Amino acid sequence: MNAEELKNIRVVQLSGEEFQRIERFKETIECAADKATRDFNLDMYSAENFDLASMAAQIVTFPMMAERRVVAIRDFDKLHKETQKKAAAAIKETPDSTLVIVEGEKAKLTPAPPKKHLMAESFKIIYENRLPSWIQDRFKKRGKTVEHKAIALLINNVGMVLRELDNEIEKITVAAHEKKNVSEEDVASVVGAFKRDTVWNLCNSVGLGDFSGAVEILTRLMESEKNKESFYISSLSSHFLKIAEYRRQRRDGVPENEAMKVATTSPFLWKHNKMDVQTKRFNEKDLRRILTILTRAESSLKKQSFDKRLMMEMLLPMLTVRKNRAGA
Repeated sequence: MNAEELKNIRVVQLSGEEFQRIERFKETIECAADKATRDFNLDMYSAENFDLASMAAQIVTFPMMAERRVVAIRDFDKLHKETQKKAAAAIKETPDSTLVIVEGEKAKLTPAPPKKHLMAESFKIIYENRLPSWIQDRFKKRGKTVEHKAIALLINNVGMVLRELDNEIEKITVAAHEKKNVSEEDVASVVGAFKRDTVWNLCNSVGLGDFSGAVEILTRLMESEKNKESFYISSLSSHFLKIAEYRRQRRDGVPENEAMKVATTSPFLWKHNKMDVQTKRFNEKDLRRILTILTRAESSLKKQSFDKRLMMEMLLPMLTVRKNRAGA
């Protein structure tokens, strides 16, 4: 983003995925608010400290020793609905001497400002199939190219949370120093050669029948993350649904290199996570039983009196099949 893009814009509305949204929010402030006079011309509000009268007054206040005043509002969608409407009405009248930045997952201004003065961006969730190109772009911004195997290892070891990935990319960039191309070895030197305690690691341990490993990972996850049991169960369900779909496609004659795409778009990750082994460990009866157990567990989680941690610990022996009873 540059000043030219904001020249005729009076209101910026940012919504959607959090990491990308907040990054653009900060970029917009950096671009629009002159650093030398920022203390006088930047007013920040959030849902917790929002004051409608103060915001409305700041919007029409002339900037001090700068071309524009910037009024920024965080978590706009968390304001009371009536407050949102009143704030939107005031923002609609923003003069050209002010830039208003509104952000929130579902932020929307109603009534909306004139289209010619509004820049609205909504950021989509970055799913697994888009992660490699997203990671390439993050390295490119830092002046680096990156090998495909390095990208796969980064995703495999860190997970799919954008903020965590970007933090590791920054560390890798610093560690790589003057190297222009980031290798698998460069990534391993920062994030390790093996996976961390992530839910993806948990899913693969269960899929491989590694009961003790799954217990250790789950224990550490529940100690570091609170109230994430529903996420663990939905992730396990998704993992086993992918295994079931892969087996169905192979049974229908779909080539392995095509069928494997239901689990991952990376051949490296397929091999690294031993998905060929996982897909052979469960027959159709096993998969139906496991998915039924997970569905019932998800329903049980909604009961406030249920010990969620105990339930998760009880799930693992039911999900971890130790004997290879299925054919390819």
